[in-house]
Amino acid sequence: MVKPTKSIFSQLSLLLISFALLCFLTACGDKAGSDTDTGTNTTITPTAASLNLSVSPTTVKSDNSTYTTITITALNALNAAVASVPVIMGADTGIVGASNITTGSDGTATVTFRSGGNPINRTATITATAGSTSQQIIVPIVGSTITLNSTGTTILDSGSPSVEMTVTVKNALGGAIVPNAAVTLAKTSGTGNVTITPASGVTDTNGEFKATVAGVSGGAGNVTLTATALGTTATISILVKHVDISSFAINQQTLCNPGCNVTATDNSPAAMGISDTLNIQVNAPSSINVTFATTIGTWDGTNTVVTRTVSSNTANATLQTSQAGIANVQVYDGSNSDTLAVSMTSKTPNRITLQATPTVVSKGGSTSTGISTLIAKVLDTNGYPVGNAPVSFSIVNPTGGGETVLPVVVSTTAIKTDSLNLGEARTLFTSGSLSSGQQGVQIRATVVGTDPLIATEEVGLDVKPSGNDASVVIGGTALSVAFSQATTLTKDTGQTMYVLPMSVLVADSNGNPAPADTSVSLSLWPIAWSTGSACNYDTDGVKKGTFFNEDIDENGNMDTGEDGTRTYYATGLLADDPGNPDGHLTPGNSWGGTVPPSVKTDATGVGNFILTYPISSSIWTIVRIRATTIVQGTETVGQVIFRLAPLASDVSPVCAITGSSYKF
Repeated sequence: MVKPTKSIFSQLSLLLISFALLCFLTACGDKAGSDTDTGTNTTITPTAASLNLSVSPTTVKSDNSTYTTITITALNALNAAVASVPVIMGADTGIVGASNITTGSDGTATVTFRSGGNPINRTATITATAGSTSQQIIVPIVGSTITLNSTGTTILDSGSPSVEMTVTVKNALGGAIVPNAAVTLAKTSGTGNVTITPASGVTDTNGEFKATVAGVSGGAGNVTLTATALGTTATISILVKHVDISSFAINQQTLCNPGCNVTATDNSPAAMGISDTLNIQVNAPSSINVTFATTIGTWDGTNTVVTRTVSSNTANATLQTSQAGIANVQVYDGSNSDTLAVSMTSKTPNRITLQATPTVVSKGGSTSTGISTLIAKVLDTNGYPVGNAPVSFSIVNPTGGGETVLPVVVSTTAIKTDSLNLGEARTLFTSGSLSSGQQGVQIRATVVGTDPLIATEEVGLDVKPSGNDASVVIGGTALSVAFSQATTLTKDTGQTMYVLPMSVLVADSNGNPAPADTSVSLSLWPIAWSTGSACNYDTDGVKKGTFFNEDIDENGNMDTGEDGTRTYYATGLLADDPGNPDGHLTPGNSWGGTVPPSVKTDATGVGNFILTYPISSSIWTIVRIRATTIVQGTETVGQVIFRLAPLASDVSPVCAITGSSYKF
């Protein structure tokens, strides 16, 4: 029997039932992730338990020229980085690069920060917020500067003359001025009292704010003035002096080059350059005429001595110069007198020298550092010192051990100091951690804005300079030179000279003698002289005492202003009265005696020599003996200074030595 076949209808019904069952099991017709199945497909936003902020660099410029990058790190409760955390950024000042950021796969996000258009130095607080968590970081906005300059630093409590203050405001680049910047100027400390007009305002189109400062009656004393602008300050010190208007005295100095400014209201040491003029005013209420005299330069381009008529209780004369040096100015009316020292320097550099003292230093370390003093001297074509010349110091062949020269740029002196002559600039070389070898580290000095100047050499310096370069040996064998004198003094065969045996001892830093036959160069200089009589030199006083050699620069030539110069040896101050020029340098080289040009050391490092000097120079002359030696390329200089002694038998019981040959 044949089995019957299913109908087509039955087969279709079976297919429809199967399809319906399949759709039921697979959710046919529903969109994946729709609200019909919210229990298993909800989107969750990551959150952070804390935020960590860092910034690099740590500051930004106030002129909006630089930016810093702030890095935000999102962390969970276990301090693990969290990705995809949205962070809102903000700042109380300045500009944040974006307000909304999201952390990446490493849990960090970055954003920039700038100062914006506000040039004021200030502190910005940047805040990052993620949900209920926030964190802040501080970024200093820096760079705007102000300078405070004055036409003078001394004023009178009478209110006249006054000085003008100039506040200059610049942006962070240091070159562009800032107009319309608010400025205040006020006294911040000191016992003196002044008026400031105006005390506040805004800078002009040149970025400057000017004010007049005058003394107040009864307000004598020191005053510190502070200028404030763009969130920063600058200070200057002013001395308010009380001057008795009834006294005879120099009471004002006005320098013109070409603009004219009152530089002092007393007889403080002055500075001027060749082609400048210095007007000196004398308060002379009881005088009819005042005489002005100078050792260098001329008055109003005419004479070294002029007389001026007193008008309104004052007299004036203008000093000019075509030479350099230290001029001793004296003003007098017959019964009253006052003096002034004026340092005169050139303005056109032509030559430069550089010396280092010492020339051998130890290596730098955690507990020690080797330091050498560098002194550059700038001269013009005539050999005159140049003042206010900016000298730049550089290291030509660094070792890589971190040696430094600071400060890098120093201006030469326009007024002589206790330690620097006119035209000199001083800086310090500090050794690094590496030795240089015997060739040394080469330091070069140049005048800023000029080509390298002609190298020259000078005499009379503690260390002979090597043109515009000097060498300092780091880690070399430091030598020292010591002097000794015999305890007995004899006379030569002619009975006119004293003979004093002396010696030098050359040793290294370990106390070992220098190699045998080491050559030591010797030189002698009569550094000072005294007035006196009866075998006793005078104590310092009026037209008497002990004075430096007139040949200040020790060049053997009688330069302008040297003959008759009287500078006290003990204090370095000029005598109130000028000495009488005699056409000769006092004392002459031979008055200090003689030593051999060189001596050789023995195996113990000792070199013996004889000092011979005139009997008539003893008591009255102070000499300096200098010894120079070079061992393994290292130059060492030593010196001894002492007064030439007489034989005891020539002094007591009867003085057999004539009085001092030196006259004031």
